[in-house]
Amino acid sequence: MPRKSWVAAALTVLAVTVSTTSCATGPDPAAGRARAVPAAHQPAPRQTSPEATGTGVLVPGYLQAATQQDSTEQNLLQQNEVMESVAAYANSLIALPQDVAVNAESCEEPNAWWDKEQQSITLCYGYLGVYRGLFQQQNTSGTQAQQTRATDDDLIGFSNSVVLHELGHALIDLYKLPVTGKEEDAADQLAALLLSLDTLHQEYAASAIQAWEAAWAAAEQGVTLDELADEHALSAQRYYNAICWLYGSDPTAYQGVVQSEDNPEAPLPAARAARCPDEFKQLAESWTTLLGPYLKTGTSTSP
Repeated sequence: MPRKSWVAAALTVLAVTVSTTSCATGPDPAAGRARAVPAAHQPAPRQTSPEATGTGVLVPGYLQAATQQDSTEQNLLQQNEVMESVAAYANSLIALPQDVAVNAESCEEPNAWWDKEQQSITLCYGYLGVYRGLFQQQNTSGTQAQQTRATDDDLIGFSNSVVLHELGHALIDLYKLPVTGKEEDAADQLAALLLSLDTLHQEYAASAIQAWEAAWAAAEQGVTLDELADEHALSAQRYYNAICWLYGSDPTAYQGVVQSEDNPEAPLPAARAARCPDEFKQLAESWTTLLGPYLKTGTSTSP
């Protein structure tokens, strides 16, 4: 499954917008990618509104990598201040009932999770290592340096998406939020919502979409019974859901992702696209209602 050209096209406007606010020099514009904005450019935390309850925040951390391969991912995260950046972004939007550690570390299995007992979020270096290999199979345009930068950018964006997904689980658990349907889907929807709020995070959303596409391509030999029975949606479903919700957040900006006679290679079928604005509106209103008491001053999650 080749890398979809719609990502580069859809991010053209975002690349221009982000580059005007970043002092970093990005790769060749012909590569269709924009360099991630450093953490220093993340929004400052907002004051908690009088109505918001909870004074806790996400507290980022890095545990020493146990292997050389894990060290590669630890260096990527630390040099780009990824955990600090995503924590600052979430803290600017949502109040927590207590401080919550969000740590990157070496793990026995490559994964990420919310730990109900420890009440902490973990992102495994090995999880990024798996997706580094998948992204490398997709990022084959340009010079070697450009390919490496594109893969690193995708990993930064994917890491943001994963942490925000796990934040969804944390919020559901800590605030005992009601969920109808699968909690994994609800967490995916919160991540999609938070990634839709500004141009930098929309670019991160595109990297998450590329991750699900890559995982789908890697599983093309067939879906196992364990995968069908798993609480997570299949990678192909998460891929289409994420495209749908990003498109639904701004149909004008992302019109290029919708299949049509003039654009038959676009990834999103027109029949699904027609429902995406309402899907996004529904998930935005649902999460906004659930998080209403915990949103900070100036926060708007409405489409």
